[in-house]
Amino acid sequence: MPTVRVFLQWTSVVFSTITLIVGILAALAGVYELDKFNEGSAEHLEKFVQLGMAGALIFAGLVGCLGAILGSIKVMVVNLIVLLILIAAHIWKVSHYNETKQQDATEVYVMDLWMKELVHHGAMHHLQQEYECCGDKGFSDYTSLNLKVPHSCFHTKDGIRALYPYAVGCMAAVKQAYAKIYWYENWIHCGLIGYEVVGIILGITLCCQLTNKTRRYTY
Repeated sequence: MPTVRVFLQWTSVVFSTITLIVGILAALAGVYELDKFNEGSAEHLEKFVQLGMAGALIFAGLVGCLGAILGSIKVMVVNLIVLLILIAAHIWKVSHYNETKQQDATEVYVMDLWMKELVHHGAMHHLQQEYECCGDKGFSDYTSLNLKVPHSCFHTKDGIRALYPYAVGCMAAVKQAYAKIYWYENWIHCGLIGYEVVGIILGITLCCQLTNKTRRYTY
């Protein structure tokens, strides 16, 4: 029925628009996290994989909208193929979930910044402010080397600085924060698999409706 077909087309447009937005957000998150790992490392390259998947989501959203609006079976088939590829990519990511490896990479990242801090003061500034931490294992990393504890190690509100620096070291704080992000990312991949399966079912249903329409016109 034409009413069912129109409903499915507009549902596909809404679904594809959401896919486009998710893809853009994933791309922005990937760009933001790109600088958190050393260039050339496995984790840094993994962020490029994330950007590639985000690009595929954006492409799927654009193609899905176009195919639904035009009522083109060929364009919808392209959209379905992209969604299938994305599902395979998500399954690959989930199957390679390795928290120990991620923790090791975070440890290397923080230690590298701390080594830079000892040579050029200020290298840890952003990290200490963002994660409310101090030094590698604590503020004593500075005092034991007769170094001044930087302002970024103190909580500041309305221009008033706290008397004591953050007690937790950046190694522990960043590892905990990154582990939580990594866990969330894993579940996001699982959620996207389900979301894309829904998209495939919707796309196939719409293609069937469009095929029936073509057959009626043929007769």
